Amino acid sequence: MFRTIWERYFLKEFIKVFFLFLICFYGFYVLVDYASHTSALPHHQVQILWKDLARYYLFVFASRAEILIPLALLIAFIKTVCQLNAHQELVALLAGGIKLKTLMRPFLFVGLVCTILLFLNEQFLLPDALKKLRRIEDATKSQKHRHVPAMAVQHVILEDGSLLLFQNYDTAKEQFFDAYWIQSIDNLYRIKYLSPYTAPPIGYFVDHFIRQPSGELLQQHAYQTLDFPDMRFNPEILQSTILDPDVLSIKELIDQFPNLSPDANEKESKMLTSFYWKLILPWLCILAIIAPAPSCVRFSRQLPIFFIYVCCLFGLIAFYMFMDAAQVIAKRQVLPPLIAIGFPFLTVFGFFGWRFAKMH
Repeated sequence: MFRTIWERYFLKEFIKVFFLFLICFYGFYVLVDYASHTSALPHHQVQILWKDLARYYLFVFASRAEILIPLALLIAFIKTVCQLNAHQELVALLAGGIKLKTLMRPFLFVGLVCTILLFLNEQFLLPDALKKLRRIEDATKSQKHRHVPAMAVQHVILEDGSLLLFQNYDTAKEQFFDAYWIQSIDNLYRIKYLSPYTAPPIGYFVDHFIRQPSGELLQQHAYQTLDFPDMRFNPEILQSTILDPDVLSIKELIDQFPNLSPDANEKESKMLTSFYWKLILPWLCILAIIAPAPSCVRFSRQLPIFFIYVCCLFGLIAFYMFMDAAQVIAKRQVLPPLIAIGFPFLTVFGFFGWRFAKMH
């Protein structure tokens, strides 16, 4: 690989356009996002360090890499191959006895490298980046609009078999909000804020209810703060409960599979959906190469380059939005996660893979 001059030339032109688009596009996004979110900071006398700002946008890039990198690959491939086609360089190489699929080898190699990088991002960088982004969002609730706490009751089972119900978990404060610890049918606690990571767990504004001989649950005690030495959390179950499956790595999601029941509930469906999403989406890098290839290498006096750009960009973005909608369908248990996410992706990938294999 890359021993010949033409391979190195193809790689240089491709990488140059790839990084130019990636830096300019994401740099423009950072500029617009920074300007829109910091206009009110001088009024509130809030100062942001450049180091924190750079770290924040690095986390944002990690969370957006699954679409930014395939988009950059698509633009770079169309620009490079259409330029080679328009300058008759592909014709010259084909006349020299080099097969068309061989000419596509440098681009497929870069696409495969980017696919591996996205898998590494899903495993190592993205989980930590999403956790820190969620913590930043929870710490600045007045500035966020997209993240709305779920109103459904959530639960976690403790090591002694008792049940803890809660409304939501604040990742910034590391506390449960509006929690109910049901030790038994006759004994329960209502806790406004509960810190599960302290030793022992501490509750704030606690009401203790005990069932009376008449069958009624009546409040017996009220505490401003109360330690719960008998409240013991299983670390793995706690993490899988308070963390959104999207912030778990691929390995962490695989580790949850033995705990999944055959009839998956909504929580388990979300885990399976996140796993299939992380397993399939990196292959968009290969799809961004093989999908436009037949149109870009077509020999014509008037190559419709603008039309190729428009169709491929619209197609990639529309397909990503369709997959995002399929992810919602899978999480809501309308369809099994494997069918909702895997079937449409494999269908599209198989169609364009067949077109790519038919090139000659």
